[in-house]
Amino acid sequence: MCRSCRFQLDHHQKRRSQVIAQLKRVTPIRDGGWNTVEQDTRRPCDWCRAHEFTTWHSDELSCTVCPACGRLFETPLGKPTAENRPEATRLPGTPTEPVEPIVFGTSLPDYDPTELVGSNRPLIKYRDKHKYAELVFELERTGHAFSAEGIAALEQSRSNYADQVADNDTHQTDVTLEIGMTSRTVTIEGIFPEDSSSVIGTCWDIVSDPTKWFPIGWPEQGWIHRRSADPSIPGNEPVVDAFPRLQTQTPANSVDLETLRQVTDPGRYDRGTRYYERGSVTDIECIDDSLQATVQGSRPYDVRVTLSQGSYVSGQCSCPDDAAPCKHIVAAVLASGDVEAVDDDQSLDTLLEAASAEELRTVLAEFANEDLRLRKHLYEVLGED
Repeated sequence: MCRSCRFQLDHHQKRRSQVIAQLKRVTPIRDGGWNTVEQDTRRPCDWCRAHEFTTWHSDELSCTVCPACGRLFETPLGKPTAENRPEATRLPGTPTEPVEPIVFGTSLPDYDPTELVGSNRPLIKYRDKHKYAELVFELERTGHAFSAEGIAALEQSRSNYADQVADNDTHQTDVTLEIGMTSRTVTIEGIFPEDSSSVIGTCWDIVSDPTKWFPIGWPEQGWIHRRSADPSIPGNEPVVDAFPRLQTQTPANSVDLETLRQVTDPGRYDRGTRYYERGSVTDIECIDDSLQATVQGSRPYDVRVTLSQGSYVSGQCSCPDDAAPCKHIVAAVLASGDVEAVDDDQSLDTLLEAASAEELRTVLAEFANEDLRLRKHLYEVLGED
């Protein structure tokens, strides 16, 4: 096998392992009810995007894949045991009507995202990269990924824009399309900032069209329905409740900016401020003096911060930057003023002491039914020796 073929084989296999591992964690389905379809031309697989004449289609999983992916999904490897088997499939139902996206980072005529309901909508994020900008199209919160058909349609939009600027001497970079490992996210780079609204317009119908999605389940960071929301699309949660950055563009007065600026490298502070202003902090919880958030950089990063009366004390981030605070921590601290801390007037010990045994059992049982890792931990800690 030549180096090029070996690279392609490894590339597709890596995608298969990513997609199929996630699918097996969120659904007890193992027999997809596959139908073999012979294509006139090579059709890209929704999962690994290998192009094949022969494909497998599953109505139950709402996808069309290559035979290699179909066979790998049906293998007993990774079959859920009684301990880790989901009680019911967590694969979301795919909508039958278009779902209006939420747009971050730029304004559109006659569009106000704060009026939307349902935070589990597709996201369109504008990111300013100085001379050029990029648009990120994301389905993570819907529990879906872009199908091969959806990716092909976005690629056509990219190609059309590349042709549009081909004769413009001031445009001196490639217009590229980058696909995330599980195709939840597709990014178009190399766009003039002033053209972002028109490119969003050409991609709007593609991103909002559920026929160009396939269900893949929620990763841990995107599974916003874990404890409260009904996993329907678009859901009934007000968008501004889940995306407080849509309400304001300046940090709240409760955030101690001076202390944060003093302990942060100036460049990181400025970049963190830009992350905050463009809405990169999309999942944030503040309890007592502990802050937990997801900050979207080149990929989602997990941030944990300790505060004291709004002042930064310490923080950790899953990004590769060894500096603390990094730009993601800065963005999370700035966003801390956008959410109200839960019961910050009493300690956790006080709360637990006041709760009855029955109340504690009810809460633990509810969480254990929703989080298998917690259930396993309870068996390990409370089970008989």
